[in-house]
Amino acid sequence: MGADTTFATKSYSEREARRILLEALKGQGGQLTKADAVAKSGLPVPVAEDALSGLLKEFRSHLAATESGELIYQFDPSFTRRDAVPLSEKLAKVGDTLWRGFTFLFKISIVTTLVAYFVVFVAMLIAVLFARRSSDDRDSGGDIDFTWPLFWMWGWGPSTDGGIYRRRRRRLPDKPLYKKVFEFVFGPPKPPVDPLADEKEVLAHIRQKNGRIAAVDLVMLMGWDFARAEEEATRLLVNYGGEPEVTDDGVVVYVFKDIRKTAEVGQQPDPVVHRAWERLESRPPLTGNRTGTNVAISLFNGFNLLAPLWIVPAFEASLPTPIPGQEFLLHDYPLAFSSLLFAVPLGRWLVELAREPGRRRRNARRRLLQEVLAKQGRATSVEELAPERATAEALSKSLVALGGDVVTDDSGQIRYAFPRIAEELEGIEKARAQASVRERDPGATVFSSKD
Repeated sequence: MGADTTFATKSYSEREARRILLEALKGQGGQLTKADAVAKSGLPVPVAEDALSGLLKEFRSHLAATESGELIYQFDPSFTRRDAVPLSEKLAKVGDTLWRGFTFLFKISIVTTLVAYFVVFVAMLIAVLFARRSSDDRDSGGDIDFTWPLFWMWGWGPSTDGGIYRRRRRRLPDKPLYKKVFEFVFGPPKPPVDPLADEKEVLAHIRQKNGRIAAVDLVMLMGWDFARAEEEATRLLVNYGGEPEVTDDGVVVYVFKDIRKTAEVGQQPDPVVHRAWERLESRPPLTGNRTGTNVAISLFNGFNLLAPLWIVPAFEASLPTPIPGQEFLLHDYPLAFSSLLFAVPLGRWLVELAREPGRRRRNARRRLLQEVLAKQGRATSVEELAPERATAEALSKSLVALGGDVVTDDSGQIRYAFPRIAEELEGIEKARAQASVRERDPGATVFSSKD
């Protein structure tokens, strides 16, 4: 007899089984059936199934189905982890951090510099003018208060109903000037964003659709192509306890029975779920101010920008001796600061101008989706499907990614059909119709802490 057989009962930890299967799959193209996984790894079927589920959770992946209903597991050949952050995202995060730091520091400079230099330059201008007049004329200007712009910057100013610098509550504008200057430079503040807003809408859609979606649902909701929709659908399965099923027509259905369970009593209003064409992007406003306010701020800063070239030299000529740091304090710094105050909004305007073509392309693609889904993926002429130039361009670029095809009708006219969309829409409706309403029932209460 030779060596003892290795066909002995073995046990594997979850982590070890994943490692064995991952090693077996590397270099194999990343696409396999459950039988492939068993054959390549040597793991028992139940262990291989659990390991496959674990790899789906850990690595970017897709699910597909054959005509016979067999599931195909498709992993990225590089086996990129789901939590891996792309370089572009890392660079964007660094850029965002730098921008927020610059914004914070520049806002401090605005508060402490803009009005202070304005007051100094106005004082210099008056000093230069008074120097050319008689001593009587100079004395006549002693009652003028040139400090009020600093208080106006903070929403304070002269008042006739009490002290000179008492806050004017009834006549105050909607926001103090310093906030208007901030919005002139950095744009209006963005409303708070819920990082889970998209997940909430998708989950609301799942509950509204009897706990069953297909990839076409995510295409409709988010405007993704099918490859992205499949990847995100797999992530949803992992995160929210779903499982894939295959219909008789070969449509992969993502089933979330547990998401349907509810303790709500009575008919509750459905949460609002937005489709891709209801998520059109618009160009953000450059500032949150009125035109008159922006003009006033521009004149205000323009005065500071020109003063070092116009007022300061005349003032310096009247000084008996130079002031320490005079060149930096009265020339270099105010010129750089005032230039930057104009450069930042100009830069933002140029950035948004560069982003505009991308917004238009994405919006055109979403409008195209609206037409394709309204026609259930049926063969349609380009005039009906994409009457505008932008949507026609989106059609040509997105045809393959949306599972589309070019066909001809009986008269030889070219039409665009989307068979995958048609198949998935039909298949998912059948699956939803067969879903049991009892899936919503959480079961009878057997214990309550209030009893």
